[in-house]
Amino acid sequence: MSSPLPPAEFAHLVNLAADVTGTFVLYANDDFFAPKENLIRPDAPVWKEEAYTDRGKWMDGWESQRRRTPGHDDAIIRLGTPGAIHGVLCDTTHFKGNAPQAVSIEICDLPETTSVEVLNGLPVVAFGDEAPEGERVWREVLPRTDIKPDFGNVLPLPLVTGRATHLRLRIFPDGGVSRLRVYGEVLPTPRTFWQPASVDLAAVESGGTVAAVSDQFFGPPSNLLLPGRGVNMGDGWETKRRRTPGSDWCVIKLGRRGVVQRIELDTHFFKGNAPQATLIECLDEAEIGPEALAARLRADIGAAGGWRTLVGNTPLVQHRKHIIEPARVQVATHLRVHIFPHGGVNRLRLFGFALDTEAESEKLDALNDLQGEALDTLLRSFNGSSTWAATMASVAPHASVRDLFLAAEAAWWTADESDFLEAFAAHPRIGGSHKAEAATARSATWSAGEQAQVGDAEAETRAHLFALNERYFEKFGFIFICFATGRSAEEMLGLLQQRIENSRAQEIENAATEQARITRLRIEKWLLGR
Repeated sequence: MSSPLPPAEFAHLVNLAADVTGTFVLYANDDFFAPKENLIRPDAPVWKEEAYTDRGKWMDGWESQRRRTPGHDDAIIRLGTPGAIHGVLCDTTHFKGNAPQAVSIEICDLPETTSVEVLNGLPVVAFGDEAPEGERVWREVLPRTDIKPDFGNVLPLPLVTGRATHLRLRIFPDGGVSRLRVYGEVLPTPRTFWQPASVDLAAVESGGTVAAVSDQFFGPPSNLLLPGRGVNMGDGWETKRRRTPGSDWCVIKLGRRGVVQRIELDTHFFKGNAPQATLIECLDEAEIGPEALAARLRADIGAAGGWRTLVGNTPLVQHRKHIIEPARVQVATHLRVHIFPHGGVNRLRLFGFALDTEAESEKLDALNDLQGEALDTLLRSFNGSSTWAATMASVAPHASVRDLFLAAEAAWWTADESDFLEAFAAHPRIGGSHKAEAATARSATWSAGEQAQVGDAEAETRAHLFALNERYFEKFGFIFICFATGRSAEEMLGLLQQRIENSRAQEIENAATEQARITRLRIEKWLLGR
């Protein structure tokens, strides 16, 4: 079932809250009349005249009951594609006498595993106020705003937000909202492009977007970039029948400048209307506006400053995934995909690797320029093993961020047990009284400051955690090493209870694996200037 087209104001943006990308409605304080999950359904809301449930009139949306006390209702949504939000569509279609009077929106940027309990406990920073640096908070990005009943309320935000992973919709005082669309730019985590394996540079979750299209009569080309395989013919890009010579085409802006090594073009479900052939061109232009892009679209293949052929004219067949390899390596920011003479394509995958950004290159150059003690100090802030640091220094300079991470991984797993123990010992060990432990918990956790919220745990949990850590050290001779980012004290306690039963050999392996993750995270933070 295809989604309605976005409002004209947001036509160039992505719905960050699309169900197909993994958006999930985590919580609503009240959904008595209609379930919160309806908010992100991809189809348009419908009306069923005589449909009732045992709670009242059936409604295609989220609807809370009538409030009898002061306050308001709210729902929390985990975005499938985190990003910068430009505006929202708060659709109250079919909610006439039961729509909210006003809404507001808050956002936060937290791990996707963050629990509802944690999210509901965060403080709120009002619109226009600055959030305390480093604190986890909800930031109000749309102050309380009046909306209309039975209407597609288009609400541009006063300012484009920073990166958001979660969104909270507040409705005043109660009522129903049929659909919520959250339009913005996808901002994937940089590690998406730092992995050693190929990445789909065109995928919506990688930040890929459609910059231009010749025709989208039956289905928009943005469907090409969605995850999974389309569920039917309506879930792809399909043009109307051409009655003139030529081809239809769409221009895809990659999530990041990179090299495309393998293309998957899938005509699944397109049987009597698949294209006969494709031709794919590429363009390497980091910053190009609509007017310049329009001029490039008119440029002939091979023209000066124009498009270069990435894949020559290649036959296609119906209802099949085609694996296509470019004739040669070329750097690209945009691809223009032609289909001859017209027809439909279900999905398009552009696998390859991303190139470093200017900021990443500057950080890498700074690392490559270091020598002697300065280099050793930096490397041992990533990993406390002197052997690991020496190995990393010996393989410098690093050609790219991807090469840096590959070298870090290889250097660690060629180390021996004594190197592992040296790295483990470099982590601060929490000790002393419980009062002192709680005071230092945020800066010296089991993984040396990787954001474990030990200090927020109940005193009984902390006491149990610290006591068990002592037993762990006595048994194995090294402290409990745990990648603590995103884990609560209770989760770490459960993990510690499991691992203390292992043999020493198993725990050396477990701790080394955790250390490898910690090392990578520390390098990532350094690259990002955190």
